[in-house]
Amino acid sequence: MTDMSKENFAPHIRLDTITNKRHLFGMGPYGKMQGEISVWDGVPYFSEVNADGIGVVSKNWNIEAPFFVYANVSKWKKYKVNLNCRNLNDLQKAIENIVKVKAYKTDAPLVIKIKGKFDQLTTHIVMPRSMDIPGYQANKKQADYDFEQIEGEILVFYSQKHQGIYTHKDSFIHAHFLSKDKNTMGHIDKIKSNGKVELSFSIE
Repeated sequence: MTDMSKENFAPHIRLDTITNKRHLFGMGPYGKMQGEISVWDGVPYFSEVNADGIGVVSKNWNIEAPFFVYANVSKWKKYKVNLNCRNLNDLQKAIENIVKVKAYKTDAPLVIKIKGKFDQLTTHIVMPRSMDIPGYQANKKQADYDFEQIEGEILVFYSQKHQGIYTHKDSFIHAHFLSKDKNTMGHIDKIKSNGKVELSFSIE
């Protein structure tokens, strides 16, 4: 993540070259910062911003990413919890509280799913930085989308050792959202929630 701008956001990984796609989960930017990628249980979703500013979700393995984090997860430990958070930092703390209570190890990254209805979400889809790249719109590096009472699932990669690699330098989490109807997908910037959710931890 830190090194992307040094190489003009050039893609480094082709998703169709990942040999084991069974129960694959992953996330990263699409192409040359042309959108977002989220893989959910072996299904590759990618989102782009069209000329009207609308986020459009498609499915295809023939896509590339400048960086991409992924894992194969077939077994999950599920918990019904009350998720009370006002921002991403609160979400990280909620995850860390369960990690502590359930004695999960944090010496390796964790994959987490959070399924439910969320009071407020703000997501973004990144947009090209160069007019030479399809989808470029002047003075726009991303499109932001606000939602209320939206149902779907959050995918989180948690790590205390990968800041600046696939999480930002001030966070241990990288989180994407996929709506229940599969028509909305993007990187999460803001979250407010106070309700029951199903929170699942990878156990392998």
